[in-house]
Amino acid sequence: MKIGTDAVLLGAWVPCSSETRILDIGTGSGILALMMAQRNTNSLIDAVEIDSEASIQAELNVHLSPWPGQVHIFNTTIQDFSFANKYNYSLIICNPPFFTDSLKAPDKARNTARHNDTLPVNDLLQCTSNLLTENGKAAFIIPADAYENWKFEAAKQNLYPTHTTWVKSSESHAPHRVMLAFSRSKAVEIIDNEISIYSSKNIYSPEYMELTRDFYLKF
Repeated sequence: MKIGTDAVLLGAWVPCSSETRILDIGTGSGILALMMAQRNTNSLIDAVEIDSEASIQAELNVHLSPWPGQVHIFNTTIQDFSFANKYNYSLIICNPPFFTDSLKAPDKARNTARHNDTLPVNDLLQCTSNLLTENGKAAFIIPADAYENWKFEAAKQNLYPTHTTWVKSSESHAPHRVMLAFSRSKAVEIIDNEISIYSSKNIYSPEYMELTRDFYLKF
């Protein structure tokens, strides 16, 4: 799967400098796991990927990266991983599949990456809660119009939003994504802000460039 803006945004946005063990759910090509390794060279990172070809690609990308000993790829479902795994994580990150009952493409791997047939929201959040340390945090990027449902489902797993950043294509557009951080404790006040990707046509905004510049050669 190609690297998308959603993954780059989430990987650059989530605080990770103090984490010792991080889990990336649905790693695809390994981009989020490798971003965590780049930002925190002291962390151990496990990355789960259901698609066998994608997991092979992720393993190759990790092997060719400067951090081959930090990242471990697991070709399995997060449900099975959650059942068998003996570790808990202080940070869990995920750029989840978000299409439900939508028209599917002929490419099976693309369908798996983009549709939530194999990973419903309630399953994902339950596994996240099971694998999170008591004081840990979890971060996701989801469609903006899914926020209320995610907040509702997360509360069933005793996970509560602490920070939301709404993502807009430009200042003149409504948000199309939201980055969410959850913890087990209810925040007195949720940090709430927004970011625009472009300042004008094909020109990245200063705030987007500042957030992601460590990951783009062109910046």
